[in-house]
Amino acid sequence: MREFLRTTAAWMLVAFLGETVIAPMIDIKGVAPDFSVIALVILALAAGATPATAGGFILGLVQDLANPTLLGLQAVCKSVLGFGVGSLRSRLVYGVPVVEGTLVALAVIAHDFVFLLVQSRMTDDAFLLPLVTQTVPVALYSGLVGIPMIRFAEFLGILRQED
Repeated sequence: MREFLRTTAAWMLVAFLGETVIAPMIDIKGVAPDFSVIALVILALAAGATPATAGGFILGLVQDLANPTLLGLQAVCKSVLGFGVGSLRSRLVYGVPVVEGTLVALAVIAHDFVFLLVQSRMTDDAFLLPLVTQTVPVALYSGLVGIPMIRFAEFLGILRQED
């Protein structure tokens, strides 16, 4: 129970404080890391597919409250992402920063790909331009910021080598 509370507190802290406090401070020309995806990756690596799916749904639903026209889209995207990363956790090599940074960057790209695809069909906006101009820089930045966040989670004992 204690480990569950520590893991839950850690990913929620990363998601909400990261998005509201840290991201605006480290924003570079409108590009900020996606702390909600970083937190979801940490949860998926720490707890597995089922808790990451539920956590992704809750996190996405909270984010959906800001955009009621697309209510449920963030929840679905983050649920699927949590399940996918949680399913991959036994196949990943821990302790290699390139693997962890790439995982976070690919998670941001996968999330935004689905989100922009659905959003562009509903509002007739362009799909490819925001994917290239916004998602790729955010993914690279999130990958770089995600590496020390994952290292810190391992230092706190949330991620363990035997997981």
